[in-house]
Amino acid sequence: MRSLRRLATFLRPYRMWVFLAPLFMLVEVAMDLLQPRLVQRVIDVGIAEQDSDVIIQTGLLMVAVALVGVLGGMLCTVFALLAAQHFSADLRSELFRKVQALSFGNLDRLETGSLITRLTTDVTQVQDVVSMLLRIMVRAPLLMVGSLVMAFITSPRLSLLFVVLMPLVLIALTIIFRRIYPLFGRVQRQLDQVNTVMQENLAGVRVVRAFARAEHELARFTGVNTELMDRTITAVRMSSITMPVMIFIVNLGIVGAIWLGGIQVDRGGLEVGQLIAFFNYLLQGMIALGMMSFLLVRMARAEASASRIG
Repeated sequence: MRSLRRLATFLRPYRMWVFLAPLFMLVEVAMDLLQPRLVQRVIDVGIAEQDSDVIIQTGLLMVAVALVGVLGGMLCTVFALLAAQHFSADLRSELFRKVQALSFGNLDRLETGSLITRLTTDVTQVQDVVSMLLRIMVRAPLLMVGSLVMAFITSPRLSLLFVVLMPLVLIALTIIFRRIYPLFGRVQRQLDQVNTVMQENLAGVRVVRAFARAEHELARFTGVNTELMDRTITAVRMSSITMPVMIFIVNLGIVGAIWLGGIQVDRGGLEVGQLIAFFNYLLQGMIALGMMSFLLVRMARAEASASRIG
């Protein structure tokens, strides 16, 4: 991720937004982690003891907590998008100035289509990841760690499921990331070729028509366009493995939690509300890992674009 880290300097003028986005995300995560404990209270105290006051009071508190979480999430998104949009605008301006200063030799080597791709698609890829980093990259680790801590507080025995499942997820994500990174680099390079052929054809359209070379140019464009399609399909096919792997591991955790938790409830070592709260924390932790897997796929493509920008 060296190339992405180098481009992080463009975020310095917007340090305030970069600080506020994770801060409000912390508020949203805290509210999400509080909800299962409130559900546990409703079940183990309100329903078990048939105390309607506890049910009503806790229900109203859950609504208030949810509203605070929504507000935190909205403000995080606003500040993350502000930082990302200004980041990309500054980066495009700097790139354009750099292109204006390139020697004729470098302009011939890089080609117009390749430079257009860097100023448009490559910058957009990096911009999207910056926005996601300020939201998902903050939310996912906080939610994962918070879920692990709260699950341990709820049921120390069942929390051992996290110890088993998380290494499986991390190993799978590492293998997938190493495979897809070079694939998206090839996609961006092939996009250069498509833009180059299209730019040359449009710039010389009168010459093409004058010499009746339309069919030749069409065949040329079809060739590079088909190659782009094939490379994109290969890259997406590899990245699409991520979600099924995550769902499989999550389902393993759900089965384990129901089985082991059910045994403890039957023996009186665990309340039903505790089991449901733990179940929710397990889902939140696994969802956080799913977020990180999705982000890693996007970062692989953005890193390829960032290296080209560099």
